[in-house]
Amino acid sequence: TGDRIVAVADGASHYMTVYKNDKEINSIPITMGKPGFETRNGVKVVIGKEYFVRMRGTTVGIAAGTSESYDLPVYYATRVTWSGEYVHAAPWSVGDQGSANVSHGCIGMRTSNAAWFYENVRPGDIVKVVNSYGNTMEPFGNGFGDWNVDWAKWRKGSALVTGNPEGPTEVDRARLRPQSV
Repeated sequence: TGDRIVAVADGASHYMTVYKNDKEINSIPITMGKPGFETRNGVKVVIGKEYFVRMRGTTVGIAAGTSESYDLPVYYATRVTWSGEYVHAAPWSVGDQGSANVSHGCIGMRTSNAAWFYENVRPGDIVKVVNSYGNTMEPFGNGFGDWNVDWAKWRKGSALVTGNPEGPTEVDRARLRPQSV
């Protein structure tokens, strides 16, 4: 349906490298989840894009008025999980981008970089998080995390080629071939 876009966000280097058809097209300084709010590792898929989102800590269980509480206008928000992980503009953390993880789990970047990212990705594009101290992205229920199921397990669950890592057998191919009437 278009070019292959993959963004790799590295919690250790604090950079996100964006590839188009396997060629690097941008390297962006980022911040990800700080201790206690670590960004999940693994493959996520762009679910949607929202030019403006009001992000409040209370929506993810952070009590209002506490030291971790927040209520922020956020622009160029690219959603990657149903539970609230986004790639978005975070002008309040520009000084930490490229050197430290200070967010509540999202991938934050300078507004101009977030605008570029927002304009260059589509729903279905990949955001892969590596070297975060967070858990691994759940395969199901929080976005399109089924990319985190290994291929052998995925194939084993197929109704068409149950347990055959090499593909359909001759019998399966014959069974699945359209019949003329």
